[in-house]
Amino acid sequence: MKNIKLIVCDIDNTLVVKHQPLTRYSKEIIDECHKRGILFGLASGRGTLMLKQLAEDWNIHCDVLIGMNGSEMYDHLLNKEEIFYEMEEDWLKQCIEIMSPFESQPHCLKDGVSYIRENNEAQKASNRYIRNKKPDYIVKDDSDFWKGKSPKISFRVKAEDMPAIEERVSSYTLQGFIGFKTETTMFEFCHQDSSKGNLLKEFCKRHHIAKEEVCSFGDMSNDISLLKESGVAVCMSNGSDDCKAAATHITDYPVSQDGVAHFIETYLFKIVTN
Repeated sequence: MKNIKLIVCDIDNTLVVKHQPLTRYSKEIIDECHKRGILFGLASGRGTLMLKQLAEDWNIHCDVLIGMNGSEMYDHLLNKEEIFYEMEEDWLKQCIEIMSPFESQPHCLKDGVSYIRENNEAQKASNRYIRNKKPDYIVKDDSDFWKGKSPKISFRVKAEDMPAIEERVSSYTLQGFIGFKTETTMFEFCHQDSSKGNLLKEFCKRHHIAKEEVCSFGDMSNDISLLKESGVAVCMSNGSDDCKAAATHITDYPVSQDGVAHFIETYLFKIVTN
């Protein structure tokens, strides 16, 4: 492995168990990365404003934040925040129609406000976790979801419905947008060019970082593009089969045992020089 200049990490069930705080060990390893001259970033389905809040809560420095599964990016090195891709109104409407046979809770973000059907326990837990200060908007009817663009639309679903959802989505010829599983109970749609990997590639191009100098961590299908743009592509031992297939390495430990931190300390710090 070549010396690593940048580490980018998915959050939920990769860096931390979902909705759990960053462990002391993981924070120490991230701090050590910066001491060794390694840039560090987060890539998530959450928006960059929410990622900034998490980084502040965890007291870690992030050089790049890739949000909304690759629709937004905050480049801390340039102090620049950008929206790259958004879902058109008609696409959002199509997504609601595609998912109509299944019991689901749609969610999309417009100007930092969550549009939802009901403020259920899952939504409340997410708001508490990111300390969201903006009140949710409970839609009057589903047409509110497609009034105005949004970086993505996600659906909380039953795990047992996921195979049927994936089959139904694959039967459609989607124009301009794509759909994929991000958790065992979450399916999302976004712009066809929106991916964590595309924005990682953009950040690296700006700052003259070679693919071989990047290490990324992920656990699910939406992380595969991130892994493909990294010389050291790491899937969690608790990750999905397709994500593992795209990886060059699998962690020795799962997320519940600080798999990311152990991998960085055991394998990357041995090859990175000051």
